Amino acid sequence: MWRRLGTAAVAAIALVAACTTTKPTIEAPAPPSVAVLSARIVGVSEGKASLSLTLGLSNPNDFDLPVDALACEVTLDGRPAANIQSVHVEPLPAHGNAKVDLAGRVDIVVVATSLMALGSEVPVAYTLKGTVTLRNGIALPFSRKGDIPVARFDRALGVHP
Repeated sequence: MWRRLGTAAVAAIALVAACTTTKPTIEAPAPPSVAVLSARIVGVSEGKASLSLTLGLSNPNDFDLPVDALACEVTLDGRPAANIQSVHVEPLPAHGNAKVDLAGRVDIVVVATSLMALGSEVPVAYTLKGTVTLRNGIALPFSRKGDIPVARFDRALGVHP
């Protein structure tokens, strides 16, 4: 009797488990790749410079990314220089590219210290680290590292003896 009851209980549990639906796992989208297209200082006041930054974003996913906001931190030579947030972000098309304009404030002391490296002809290292937040609340991290070469400044400012 106990054996039959045990077999019936196991069969009932197996039947219930087989009938339950499982939620499909939703994978987070791949983060977009980020490139710095331009940076401009648009004004200076109280030891801070207003910065306008344009980033190029590339969507590696097979679907559009409905972007709600973009925020990032910029460092120069390992020193925090600016926190920047999006002004306006359009949806990022599948396998497409878009430009995003950002605005923020830069600490002039950090910029001046980094620019002093130009005299020694050493490139200025920068990092750009942040998140793209989608309308559904998913935050996709991104980061970019690079060097600002001295030669670029020489061309922009002319050759100096």
